[in-house]
Amino acid sequence: MDEKTSITVRIYGNDYTFAGCESEEYIQRVCLYVDRKMRETGKNSPAMSVMSNAILTGVNIADELFKNKSLLEESLTDLKRFKEEAFNLKNKYNALEKENEFLKDEIQALKIELAKNGKL
Repeated sequence: MDEKTSITVRIYGNDYTFAGCESEEYIQRVCLYVDRKMRETGKNSPAMSVMSNAILTGVNIADELFKNKSLLEESLTDLKRFKEEAFNLKNKYNALEKENEFLKDEIQALKIELAKNGKL
């Protein structure tokens, strides 16, 4: 069973205790991110209540999440397309290699034929 981590962090001037299965460093990193985002939001509207700041910050973070998910989906689609293109190019390369070997054999056979007929 995973060991629970419990940590107290300060976000936007208030202390909160979090418990979870993630490492203490991870929880701190997430909380520092939220604190930084709340401070950025608060700079733009210093008179905003903590609740309003938290909601606006949450909406901004959700916006980042959705945009990053969309970018990830596009990247995965591109990756799939690139993998398919690479697979097709590899198959074409292999076919051309076989054709090249066949043509080399044909050239060698023609040279032998010419040599037999005294034309080389």
